[in-house]
Amino acid sequence: MLESLWGGGEKKNPASEFEGAIDDNVDTEKEFEVTPEELTSIRAKLESGYPADFKYFSDDYILSVASKPYSKDTSIRRPLEYTTDKLVAVLKWRQGAFAPEMEDRIKLSNGPPTATEAVEDPEKFAKCQNLAKSLNYGSMYWHGLDVDGRPVLWIRTNRMVSS
Repeated sequence: MLESLWGGGEKKNPASEFEGAIDDNVDTEKEFEVTPEELTSIRAKLESGYPADFKYFSDDYILSVASKPYSKDTSIRRPLEYTTDKLVAVLKWRQGAFAPEMEDRIKLSNGPPTATEAVEDPEKFAKCQNLAKSLNYGSMYWHGLDVDGRPVLWIRTNRMVSS
């Protein structure tokens, strides 16, 4: 969807990226224990691949990801490798070209309409404002800054509008 807002890039079917990601039979409230040793193991794997960025994840966040039921067998916890892969995907995204652009777009949307960039490209300014509105619709919102001063996007899936 954002590709269509900002142009460029290969056109993807957004639904295909999330195929099988939501299983109506998974009890999302159920949690399993994660031992301190397992948490240390996950952190070590993240640190080895992303020594500067692994600190972005708090222990509570890692535990919240690791303690969920496994979508392929909800009677067991997610395998540690599965959890680590999910967290690595976030770190890869952060290092990609899209994350820094998002910060600039949000800054533009929160700035005054008289800012130089807004005046020079009013269509881009309007798109940035629309993006910020859609992200702040109650299920997704910007709150706080990470250790590098970048805005943090919070997604509250229990508040998303169901169709």
